[in-house]
Amino acid sequence: MSSDAVHTPPVIRRLRGHLQLARISNSPTVASNVLAGAALGGSLSLGASTGFLVLALVLLNTAGMYLNDVLDYAIDVRERPGRPLPSGVISRAEAVAVTVALFAAGLGLLALVSSTALLGGAALAILIVVYDLWHKTNPLSPVLMAGTRMLVYLIASLAFAPALGNELIVWTLLLGAYIVGLTYIAKTERRTNLARYWPVALLVLPAIYFALTLAAGAGLAGYSLLAGFLLWVCYSLTSLYRPQHRNVGRTVGHLIAGVSLLDALVLFHQRAPTELLLLALGAFALTLVWQRFIKGT
Repeated sequence: MSSDAVHTPPVIRRLRGHLQLARISNSPTVASNVLAGAALGGSLSLGASTGFLVLALVLLNTAGMYLNDVLDYAIDVRERPGRPLPSGVISRAEAVAVTVALFAAGLGLLALVSSTALLGGAALAILIVVYDLWHKTNPLSPVLMAGTRMLVYLIASLAFAPALGNELIVWTLLLGAYIVGLTYIAKTERRTNLARYWPVALLVLPAIYFALTLAAGAGLAGYSLLAGFLLWVCYSLTSLYRPQHRNVGRTVGHLIAGVSLLDALVLFHQRAPTELLLLALGAFALTLVWQRFIKGT
């Protein structure tokens, strides 16, 4: 144990341990996913239902983060002994209890929204469990991870619209493509070879669709969002494809934050009010700030 840890009060160590298990820095991107999904369902304002959806889906995502560490305990003992569970900061029994409570609370909140939202939440919970059980050796784990975020769009949209619209289907697939690219890159973190370049194509697909369908009167704001998204993806990849000083974790963290920029593209595309766009951009900034203290992977 480091000297800093020895002098840190136990309650602070436990709080930080829970924040690490929750990977709290990822939560703002789930919230912006909900805003984008709701906009695709025709909801362009903040209300009680949107608030319940944000809280519920963040809770389900957080449950999956806890479960990931519970199931990866044996691996973390060997490879990441400083994680909260193998280091003994948080017990496995406590982590399991928190996981169950988070799943229950998330599903309970979705039940307050609608039966459709609850069914979607149940599907999301099952997919999260399947991913956590099988992500280490499963070559399709990036697809499963993408499915969890795609379901956030679907749940949020169908809470306000009774059917799957074309824009919802397209943007859900584009979000899935981005997450597949991001997750594939994350799986190369412990490898010495450079990641293949094909994930880059998946990362920029949302920008290509946005550019092709951008309204003629989009103005400076639309083109600025498009340029910002593309520049951020390019900047994120500079840590991946450099021959020396390759930093996959930095790339993945930045691309996770970029999920909220993708959501901002969706919100602009759906003609959402400025305040929703600012919330998505705020989620991007908050993710980066929190990543300085709690890693998202």
